[in-house]
Amino acid sequence: MTTIASPLLAGAQANHQSTGTFRPVSEEEQALRTKLERLSTSDHGPVFGKHEKIPEHTLQKAKDELNETSEKRELAIKELRELIQEKAKDGDDICKTVADKMQEKEDAFLLRFIRARKFDLNRAYDLIKGYVNFRQQYPELFENLVPEAVRSTIEAGYPGILCNRDKYGRVVLLFNIENWDYEEITFDEVGICSVKAFIFL
Repeated sequence: MTTIASPLLAGAQANHQSTGTFRPVSEEEQALRTKLERLSTSDHGPVFGKHEKIPEHTLQKAKDELNETSEKRELAIKELRELIQEKAKDGDDICKTVADKMQEKEDAFLLRFIRARKFDLNRAYDLIKGYVNFRQQYPELFENLVPEAVRSTIEAGYPGILCNRDKYGRVVLLFNIENWDYEEITFDEVGICSVKAFIFL
């Protein structure tokens, strides 16, 4: 019997293995998946402040959608830090700025970009690069960027933020245009407050 080596097939097999398509599912894992379909707003943590512990059903969602595990998470953060330094050695000024800005950032901060690009580290790096570049181009949006300033703005309703997450764990922002006094609060101020809210949520 002749075996034909096919890169395409090998890639498909590797993809099946990495996504866990044929992995046996335990009863505990199946129970968490079932719970994901029946979640309510009370099943998620607070909108503001740090979470003491990520809910088990949220970890299961990350595992199903991102193939995320604690081991993969730690490795991805380590490799992203290495990629940032590698790009800074041979890259342009913005690459060096990225390395400088990210050097002291916590793992949780980098994980935002990794998850947003489904653990594709090159795309995560490009996202970080865009973030740093945006902050350089529009520094006025990030002046006095402290939680206290954001809290007072949100309490004033610009933008309004629901006190509970939706059933999928997402934060919901509302813009009540009907009650917006544009002479009291300008469009630019609303934009700045929105950027601050997105950063701290």
